[in-house]
Amino acid sequence: MMKWLKNSLLVGLVLAIGYLVAVQVLRWIAFGEEEREALALMEVEVPAPAGTSGFKYLAFSGRDIPAAELDQALARDLAAYRDWHAGWGARLLDDGIQASVADPEYFDSPVAATYPERPKVDAPAVACGLRETDCLGKLRGHEDDIRAWLQAEAARLALAEQALRSDHLDNPYPPAMDSPIAAFQMLRLPVNDIALQALDGDVAGATVRACDLLAAERRFLRQDGQLIDKMVHGSLVDGAAGLLLGLRRLAPEAPLPENCAAATGPVAAEDFLACGAFRKEYATVASLSTAMHEATSDSWNPLHWLSRWALSDDRLMRAWSARHFAPMCRPEGIAGILEGRVPDAPGFAYDPLSVDFWAAPISHILSAIAAPAYGQYQDRLLDQAASLRLHLAAIAAVGGEMPAAQVPMAAASPGYDITVQDGHWVLPLRRANAQAAPELRIAIPAAQE
Repeated sequence: MMKWLKNSLLVGLVLAIGYLVAVQVLRWIAFGEEEREALALMEVEVPAPAGTSGFKYLAFSGRDIPAAELDQALARDLAAYRDWHAGWGARLLDDGIQASVADPEYFDSPVAATYPERPKVDAPAVACGLRETDCLGKLRGHEDDIRAWLQAEAARLALAEQALRSDHLDNPYPPAMDSPIAAFQMLRLPVNDIALQALDGDVAGATVRACDLLAAERRFLRQDGQLIDKMVHGSLVDGAAGLLLGLRRLAPEAPLPENCAAATGPVAAEDFLACGAFRKEYATVASLSTAMHEATSDSWNPLHWLSRWALSDDRLMRAWSARHFAPMCRPEGIAGILEGRVPDAPGFAYDPLSVDFWAAPISHILSAIAAPAYGQYQDRLLDQAASLRLHLAAIAAVGGEMPAAQVPMAAASPGYDITVQDGHWVLPLRRANAQAAPELRIAIPAAQE
């Protein structure tokens, strides 16, 4: 009996070792040229922008922190977050992804314990959002409501103005799913304040500020921030350009202020490429797999050991994730985008009979779960580039610097066709917001129709 049991255990051990060796061979096969190329492409480090950062002005909007203490507060919070985040992998194993990623209170910020909360102020329903293309029209008749709101939000408005005067808004926190992000919604405050200034009669002063706003947002957009940064700045470029056009209509005879040159300069298509943002998005997604790998490597739990050696693989998981982004960072993909063609991401279908599945079953299943259609974000950026070109050409036409007939040609974008309909320039959009029309319509000046 004992001999039989001993032989059975020996056979089982040999089979287990053989299986684990086979899995490692399958992993070597599964990590092919496509995976190797995708990883090499997406793990290129994105350089930090130069100059002074304004992130601190948008980081703690809910706390009443004196301006002189913002640098210190950010440094404390960042250090505490890095220390806390170092144990993220272990928490993922103990508590699960839901508890470790989705709970906004999971990180106990020292800033929250030091400074009092700033009162929450609800915005009026008529307040303009970041992408409002006719803020003047929306606020007209509601000036008192907007004025009262902006007065109540004077502290946040001042912080937003400071942020716009910065060289960049780069997020200093490590890329991870639980990293703090900037309170970008604060940037709607200057948009509304500029529109109110014009409605109160100071069109010239509002125009100066609108040009500063548009120039700042174009500067932030061309930097390779996180994906959410890129999309927010693209939306605000839309809103700021629409606001400047509205102001131009109020005083078409007045020359644009000198500071408007940076705001109204030629549109560089490269500013609207999402590759750098996708690299940071990839790093955020990959941080989950890496954290789990590091935690299981440090664990003596047999289940964690089994998961690492037989069920999941960090390198394959990262490579399969990189494949979603790689088409939009390849040279041929970028060339296509600049010509108005966004490449499709390769599909990753669940296949229990594939080498990929048996190499890392859990990683394969997770990778087969539908990933966001990342191409839609590049589509939106192309929309925003086309929209900016049309807004700038319309601004020139309203001011008499360009005949209306030349606007469609001057605002031409690869893959877009501007038409004239019912006294409007009409630009069809690929990815319009759900609440917005599927096209941008800009009225042609009556004198030029």
